[in-house]
Amino acid sequence: MWEFRLLGPVRGWRDGEEVPLGPPQQRAVLAMLLLSDGKPLSPEDIAGSLWGVDAPTSAVATVRTYVHRLRRALGDDQQLLVHDNSGYRLDLPPTATDVGKFQEFVDHAALALEESRPEDAVRLFRTAIALCQGTALAGLPGEYVDAERARMRQRRLTVLEDMFRAELDLGRQSEIVDQLQVLAAAEPLRESVHELLILALCRTGRQAEALLAYDQVRRQLREELGVDPGARLRALHGNMLNGCPSLEAPVRRVSPVVSPAQLPSDLHVFAGRSSALAEARRGLPFGGDAPDRTVVTVVQGMAGVGKTAFALHLAHEVGARFPDGQLYVNLRGYDPVAVDPNDAVRDFLQALGVPAAQVPAEPEARLGLYRSLLADRRCLLLLDNARESAQVLPLLPGRSRSLVVVTSRGRLDGVVAATGARPITLDLLTRDDAVELLSRRIGAERIEAEPAATVAIVDHCARLPLALSIVSTRILAQSGGFPLADIVASLFGPGFSLDAFAASDPSVDIRAVLRSSYTSLSDGAARLFRLLALHPGPTVGVHAAASLAAVPAREAAALLREVADVHLVTESSPGRYSWHDLLRAYATELLEATAEREDAFRRLADHYMVTADSATRLMSAQSDLPTLYETVDGVVPAELDSQAQAVRWYVAEQPSVMRVLEMMAANGLHEHVWRFAWALRHFQDRQQHWHDLADANHIALRSAQQADNPSGMAYAHRALARADCRLGSYAAARKHMDEALALFEQWGSTAEVAYTLRQYTWVDELEHNPERALDHATRARDLFRELGWAPGVGVATTAMARYYTLLGRDEEAIPLVFEALVLLPANDRAELVGAWEVLGEAFAHLGRHEEAISAHQHSADVYGELRAYADQVSVLLRISGCHLALGRRTEATEVLRRAAVVQRTLDPTAMGSTIRVEDWMQLLTVHE
Repeated sequence: MWEFRLLGPVRGWRDGEEVPLGPPQQRAVLAMLLLSDGKPLSPEDIAGSLWGVDAPTSAVATVRTYVHRLRRALGDDQQLLVHDNSGYRLDLPPTATDVGKFQEFVDHAALALEESRPEDAVRLFRTAIALCQGTALAGLPGEYVDAERARMRQRRLTVLEDMFRAELDLGRQSEIVDQLQVLAAAEPLRESVHELLILALCRTGRQAEALLAYDQVRRQLREELGVDPGARLRALHGNMLNGCPSLEAPVRRVSPVVSPAQLPSDLHVFAGRSSALAEARRGLPFGGDAPDRTVVTVVQGMAGVGKTAFALHLAHEVGARFPDGQLYVNLRGYDPVAVDPNDAVRDFLQALGVPAAQVPAEPEARLGLYRSLLADRRCLLLLDNARESAQVLPLLPGRSRSLVVVTSRGRLDGVVAATGARPITLDLLTRDDAVELLSRRIGAERIEAEPAATVAIVDHCARLPLALSIVSTRILAQSGGFPLADIVASLFGPGFSLDAFAASDPSVDIRAVLRSSYTSLSDGAARLFRLLALHPGPTVGVHAAASLAAVPAREAAALLREVADVHLVTESSPGRYSWHDLLRAYATELLEATAEREDAFRRLADHYMVTADSATRLMSAQSDLPTLYETVDGVVPAELDSQAQAVRWYVAEQPSVMRVLEMMAANGLHEHVWRFAWALRHFQDRQQHWHDLADANHIALRSAQQADNPSGMAYAHRALARADCRLGSYAAARKHMDEALALFEQWGSTAEVAYTLRQYTWVDELEHNPERALDHATRARDLFRELGWAPGVGVATTAMARYYTLLGRDEEAIPLVFEALVLLPANDRAELVGAWEVLGEAFAHLGRHEEAISAHQHSADVYGELRAYADQVSVLLRISGCHLALGRRTEATEVLRRAAVVQRTLDPTAMGSTIRVEDWMQLLTVHE
């Protein structure tokens, strides 16, 4: 929406953001177009108006340049600044400019005077005058602009005179006499202004001053213009001398204006929401005034989150800006029978003073009267608990200076689109705000006495204001003043359910409140909401939800959006949805009444197992994953096409995967458990989630043992060995490797024996035994060669090269690395990066530091992309050492600083935490 100011410096705004309009002459062109009332202006006409007879030969070209720049400033909107054969014109409504608004207010004021509504007329006149912000078209050049500026000034003076005349008719001479004196001083030769001043002075009993005022204007007219006052001023002077009754003040008129005050009382225990309140205030002008147009604020959020309390608090805070009345209606959008907007209009009309018998029966006539009564008034409307935009749109004022606050559990996109409203979504309270709310309800002394119990109450209530209100009411009802810890044990102990939040009043009963949102869903969305109870994580993605419901991903996305529209879930990040514990508990209760649990969870388990397998295969061709068995119908794996997508999938799912794994085990899906854990280990290792790696594979080992699956046990032992190495438990790691090797040899899998030998080298290295590591790597390479598995040969060859470097045989290591780089698949970055790292080490040992830096930099970049930050820090330290060896201390220091930034992401309890970048900084200083 565009707004332009001409009654002052020329300025423009689009959707509330000011747009730069260029130098004065360019703004003058814009002003001409805005003042032409949509009529086209030719470039020649514009040039003549700007420069007059002195227009340069380039004037028309310059005008076209200005228009081009204006079009660019206005966003290249071809529908806004239109060019045709007749010239240029702006396609805007008259009220897009303050000049248009000024005239509209003045026209309505004139109509009010005709209809004997002088008070309304005065208010409209003053609204129009308030639009004048200094000199019109300030700072713009040209004869046309000068003429328009003079015309606007005269128009403003005429409106001021009409306004003061109406105020005098209302008997308000005392209120305006000072303003008239200021105006008369500014307009010493304008007789009509002096006439009003003299009349106001007479009616306030200041006849002597009135006579002096007449004498002063008479002398000024004679001295400046050589004329005497006009007939009206002379007649007024004669009436003063003769004491004419017409100079007496009229009886002060007071119109029976009804200013309804329907707002319910503000809550005395309101807490938090400071940022949301600030956002709502941003839609109102500074200085405590009402807006110059209708402002609509949509407050949305889940049931029980405190939308009505927030809206009431906001309304009472800003209510003084709207002295013409406050209207309130509960639209009961989620009740069995919602309020018809036509009925709400009827009630509003009666609140505004229209007798019931005079309320029109026809909806259109009723709505027209309603909007007429609100026209130009400063009212506050609170439309509470709306279900859909169709309930709200008929209740919005037309031309008004009102604030409309709408609350809804759903998204009112129609209202937002029609009014430009900025929706405010209320989320759960922060923990501090929830504690503050509880403190205000039950008393600060009880909160301070039992902080742990307080936090427990807040957490069990999921920081939901309605739940906190119910529990605080129960606490206050305990006449014995029981300790909060006892109340926590009673309400939230074993067997906890939503019974803790039951109430006799359905409006504050958690189940009843949530049910009203749930029953508004379609059958498919309601079913998905129930099934989400089976997902144990804090967030769920579209494909996991699709697997739960056995529907395509596109359909699941639409159903999730429907559930989110009534705020039974929240889209916490693109494509991922979250909910609080009370919503989960409600969905669980609903699900228990159905027979869908077992099949749905099996689909969810298959989804995670298949997706993790796919993600790991993308990360490395060396993943040596066991063959997947056929999944059940209805499983929808996540669509992953690249390593970056695979990493993003794991990062998003990381808070959920351990809970999914535990649920798989609890539901007896033991084959799923060890396979899922094995597929996850690559990500858990690279992302430094080494405690999760250990925990997951302890669960996997138990499941494989219960399933009596030797290969599953072997895979779990291998993963546990990796976790123990990362966490510094080398003896335990060797024990797991021995178990894994024995089980794979018993199973007869040559490939898995080779992979295990390759992994064994890492344990050897950590135990400072490079000779044994080289032997294991060589045996692994020979087994891979027997199998004809080139990528496996490449991995083992890289390992051999590494141990040659540790044994000081760098010249032999380098050709092995190049051999490995040929054997490894080009897309197997997880293994290629290790080969580059070994190459960098070998070059560094041989004093070929430039080549070492190049190889290491390649490794560091890839480790960063893979989010393998521990490995990245290690490589960066080596790069710094190479720079130092070349005498480049500045470069060495810069690389160390980069390493320090990366190191902050690492788990301080993990292996390598003793290698601190700060220590290297100190060594660098000593070396210098």
